[in-house]
Amino acid sequence: MVIRRCIVELAASAALCSVALCQAAGGLANTDYITPPATFSPDHHFGVMIPVFHIEIAEQPDHRRNEVVDLQTGGVIAIIHAEPPGYDRALNHHEAPVARWSSDSSLLLWKIGGKWSPDALILLKIEQNRAKWQLDLLKTTQQAVLSRTRAASPHQYRVCKRANAGSGSAFPDGFTIDVTTDGEDTNIVSLPLRVHADLTANPKQIEGDPNLESYLEGLVNEDGNFVVQKFQLGARKPDGPNQALKRTADRCEDFLSMISILKTAAQFALVSGRSAYSR
Repeated sequence: MVIRRCIVELAASAALCSVALCQAAGGLANTDYITPPATFSPDHHFGVMIPVFHIEIAEQPDHRRNEVVDLQTGGVIAIIHAEPPGYDRALNHHEAPVARWSSDSSLLLWKIGGKWSPDALILLKIEQNRAKWQLDLLKTTQQAVLSRTRAASPHQYRVCKRANAGSGSAFPDGFTIDVTTDGEDTNIVSLPLRVHADLTANPKQIEGDPNLESYLEGLVNEDGNFVVQKFQLGARKPDGPNQALKRTADRCEDFLSMISILKTAAQFALVSGRSAYSR
């Protein structure tokens, strides 16, 4: 606990020093990062660098990204393809990022919350200290439910798209599409990963406004491929007792499968403790 507190204090001090140096040089610049302990993998091998937001220069160009780094060497493992990135604080509806790691530190789910849906939902697989694959789970799932909704109800789709034209990036093609995954109430992520999408053209439920709703169930498999398992027009019905039990059973099955994989892997690998630092 003492070490982690020191790391947090050092990260904050580094950010302040960076700002002070920029001011001394004649002005602020969008260059500084922190690597909070909340982003560390369970084995403290990896962490995620987060840009520090400066309101004074919010209008200046900012090309920083969230980067997964090796906490021992400082080397960049992967650049997370989230636009805009997650910052060190919430910015209106653009929330501070949340990192969920697998128990073996090989899988990262990076989520940046938004108003009607996440602003970013990226799944990253790490193998042999490098990125094996990266999946934009938000855009992949949203495109899957949009294409199926368009095909199932083309006329109403056009009506809703026209009514919501100009609503911004929170309304892809005129709809809000919330994307969630199993295990969001935990800090752990594992494969296969169940994904849920809920689409609507009228999230505020304004009377008289055109609407079209649908939902989709998907799965990310061990290879990082997204597979659609179910699509349905209409709003998702709340889980009844039988549906809730089925979901619980499915989650238990996934958990037992993960344990089996880890037991097998443990026969061929030795796990050693590693130190961690932030830059």
